Parts: sequence; C-alpha cells; structure tokens
Amino acid sequence: MALTFHTFKYLEKLKNENFFFGETLSLGRLNNLINNDEFKTLKISTSNNEYADEILFENFNLKSLNSLDFSKFENADIIYDLNEPIEKLDKQFDTILDFGTSEHVFNISQCLKNISDLCKISGHIIHCLPANNNCGHGFWQFSPELFFNIYSKKNGFEDTEIFLINLFDKKNWYKINKQELGERLELNSSEPLYILVKTKKIGPNHFKNINQSDYEYQWSDEKNIEKNKKSFLSLLNRKIKNKFKHLLKTNMITKNLYLKIEKTKLHNKNNFKVSKNLEKKSI
Repeated sequence: MALTFHTFKYLEKLKNENFFFGETLSLGRLNNLINNDEFKTLKISTSNNEYADEILFENFNLKSLNSLDFSKFENADIIYDLNEPIEKLDKQFDTILDFGTSEHVFNISQCLKNISDLCKISGHIIHCLPANNNCGHGFWQFSPELFFNIYSKKNGFEDTEIFLINLFDKKNWYKINKQELGERLELNSSEPLYILVKTKKIGPNHFKNINQSDYEYQWSDEKNIEKNKKSFLSLLNRKIKNKFKHLLKTNMITKNLYLKIEKTKLHNKNNFKVSKNLEKKSI
C-alpha cells in the first residue's frame, strides 16, 4: 500500500483533468515510496515522512483522507476485514485508492464488491495492482479482462480506463483498449508489470454473472451464426493445419524444434509492447 512515482503521476494526470478527489479513502495507509531523485523529477517538495498523507494534501484537492485496514498496526482510521461483506455502511467516499491492497485479500470478489459499496454514486475507484511477473507478492495478479468486465455499464460503471505500467519505465505507460468480441487479451512480459485502473460508479453495483468475454461469446448464438458462415474450404484448411501441427509436435525429429518455434511465436505474439490493443503513451 504505497504512493509511488507511477501512482503520483496518475493522480497528477487526473488533477490536470479537473478530477474531483473530495472525501478520499485509501485501502491501507499509503507508505511514501517516492525517492529523492523521483521527487526532483516530479518537481514537488521532498518528504521524508513514512506515510504519504502530507504529499497527497499538498498536491491534490482532497477534502479529507481516511484509511481502511485489517488491523491497527499502521493506525488506520477504519478497521475492517475486506474478506467479509460490509453489513453496515457508516460512510461512502468520493474516491477510493487501492494502491496495493486487493492482491493481498483472499476473497477477491467480496473485496471488489466492498470497494464498490464504499464508493459514492458518481465517485471513482482507482487501482494500481500487480499484473505480470509478481508471483508471490500477494495472492493475486490481475488482468485487464477482469476490470473491463466488472467496471462496465451493465454493472453500474462508466469511463473505465486501464493502463499497463512497467515499474522500470518512468517515461511511458500503455493504454489498454478492450479487445474485439470473441477475442482474448493475453499479455506477457519479461519485466514486472502493474495495472492502473480508474472507473466511475454511476449506479448500484450488481457483480453478477461475470464471465470471461471470449467464453460468453462462444456460448452465444452470435458465435454459432459466425461459425455457420465459415466456408467449407476455410474449415478444411484449418483441419489440415491442425493435423500438420500435430504431426510436427509428435514426431521425434521435429518435436523439439517445433516447440521452440511455437514458444517464441507465442511470446512475440502476446508481448505487451507489440499488442494491437495497447497504445504507448508518454508520461
């Protein structure tokens, strides 16, 4: 749970877009993880404080700042276990900051529902969570598909935007565009990646019947219509290709070379830097 170079830059981006922070809730006390060189790059006053409260108040138009945590070990204002449903809401907030909490909560669907319940109508939720190559950091790593599905209009959200960030790249982010109907958005990398998500709550959340979109498409009548439209020749061509691949994969002479080529193809195809669904953005 921390304010870092990247999370500060994103809050700064929102501030420049006249974002209303209002009454803000952070999940966990936000540790100040901005180093001295980064303070200079950000052109803000250096702070040696352990927590980032002062930095947030000095640089953003927060009306108030509260923090929620499982225990009192960092002096959070609200003590609550996000694994459990919130039975009584004493207060809702204009902005929820989840900068590294949700990945540590076992009951992730309940956690995300709780976050939504804590957000006012017309309020915003902002996440910065592990995406790739952070195995062991927490229970979970997150995909864009999850947030595109949850934070959709049918579930009471709009203006959802998602970025992929490389922690070691302080010049660029990658804006993620939702994939085409029936496609799966798979991204890989050799670097640790985090996902930045911002959404606006416009109504009561439902959080029901959330499935991967490519499976929903396969189950739908639309998929069957498209399948029936395919020509006999295209289906035959695919069948021949699959048989040829199977032959290469199982032949003792070609097996190792085939697997090596397929591995390279898969990595290159899904590498986040070349994905057709990502736009490189200078920060």
